[in-house]
Parts: sequence; C-alpha cells; structure tokens
Amino acid sequence: MNRFEDPDYLEWAKQVKERDNYHCQLCSQGFQLHSHHLNGWNLFIDQRYDIDNGITLCRQCHDHFHLMFQKGGNTKYQFEQFRQIYKLFEKIIKKG
Repeated sequence: MNRFEDPDYLEWAKQVKERDNYHCQLCSQGFQLHSHHLNGWNLFIDQRYDIDNGITLCRQCHDHFHLMFQKGGNTKYQFEQFRQIYKLFEKIIKKG
C-alpha cells in the first residue's frame, strides 16, 4: 500500500494541517496544502506518524523545498535552512 492510501498517514496529514490552522507555515496560503515530513518518511521510520515531525506547506513552497533538497532522505535541518532562505528572499522582495 502506498502511503497516500495508508489510514495512519492520512490521519497524520490531517492532524498536521489542523494544528497549523490549514495554512502554509511559510507563505500563509490556505489552499493546495501538503503535510511535509521534516525528517523524511524513508529514513526516519519511527517519526512517520509523529505530528511534531510534520509541517503544512502549500504546493508551491513544498515543490520549491524539494527542488532545492530533492526528495527522500530530507531532514529537519534542511527545512530550517530552506526557511531561512525563504525569509531572506521575502525581505528582499518586500524592499523592492
């Protein structure tokens, strides 16, 4: 069974979005939301269903993260790097 058919995964994803008030935690959009694992699904098996290992991202922010860090084997540290870069670009855009 793939994870998108796994009831435990679906419940985890729902709880992450509920905790984050159904908004992307980077850009605040409230549509096309994904529940992203901070420590990747494939390497951190014991954290797969830990709500604290998830964050809500819109499709665009999620895609940008994976463009930068690829898919699989991701870490919370990589996400924190991505968040810092996102905030930096956000400041630059607002000044422009």
